[in-house]
Amino acid sequence: MSIMATELEVLEIIRQKNSLISMKELSSKAGLEIGYTYMLCKSLEKQDCVGFLTRSSCRITAKGKSIVS
Repeated sequence: MSIMATELEVLEIIRQKNSLISMKELSSKAGLEIGYTYMLCKSLEKQDCVGFLTRSSCRITAKGKSIVS
């Protein structure tokens, strides 16, 4: 599965935060609707690039860091 440009943008924002980030904060920084942001993060989770700690917050994984660095 390949990563879309919008997913890369979201992944970069999560990497810059370098800790937990809420969907609300992430959608605000990305300029996207919260539902779309959540959908992108779920797609990134399936690719093992982010991990959800709660339904509304996620963190980048080692694989995600290697993709955006």
